[in-house]
Amino acid sequence: MKVRDVGITCLVALGLLAPGAASAEDMIVAAARGIGLHPGEKVDSSKPLVLAEGQHVTLIAINGVTVKLDGPYDKAPSAAAGGTNVAAALGAFLTQQNARTTEAGVTRAGAGAATLPKPWLLDITRTGSVCLVEGQPAVFWRSSSDRQATLKMAPADRTWRAEATWPQGNSELTAAADVPVHGNAVYFVALDDGEESAVTINPVPAGLANDSVIAAWLVNQGCDAQAEALLRRGQ
Repeated sequence: MKVRDVGITCLVALGLLAPGAASAEDMIVAAARGIGLHPGEKVDSSKPLVLAEGQHVTLIAINGVTVKLDGPYDKAPSAAAGGTNVAAALGAFLTQQNARTTEAGVTRAGAGAATLPKPWLLDITRTGSVCLVEGQPAVFWRSSSDRQATLKMAPADRTWRAEATWPQGNSELTAAADVPVHGNAVYFVALDDGEESAVTINPVPAGLANDSVIAAWLVNQGCDAQAEALLRRGQ
């Protein structure tokens, strides 16, 4: 893939704290509003978390349970009632889906959406959100590889444009090292002269504890198809 017309310095990806292997007392911040916490940070679930009116935080526990807290709040997150076990819910969904052979390949992304064969492939052929692990190259994916195609890509601010030949028979295409594709950014993508898709690439912190945590993170970022591919891999 060749980059052309680079007008300014590449956009810098949002810096996230690499959480490393979380302990049983750690919860991962998936989202925060109005408070000095950032996605990817760790919070000790045994210590009080103080949220004022209007503040919000979404936390992921080591078992994949997602807890959403709104202020006013002043107690340990481990004491929070409720929570959603995304991994368990998706696992049950996939088990049911596998039993219904007439619906094989249909995911929660909607009727007609192709099933990702691997979790870290970025389906850029349709508008929506995809997730990319920090520090990893972007690997694009298309469901049909029966013909050669030209991939065209540009960031939302149109400061550069890249084109690449997608060979016939290849469903995957890895972005070249000089193409500034990263998380926390929106890109416009088209195959040949087709309609552009607005694709949001969300970052995934490297080193999340396990597949349950990763699946919960993916769902919270709107990357359901990738979460399903991750959990399907373990079935």
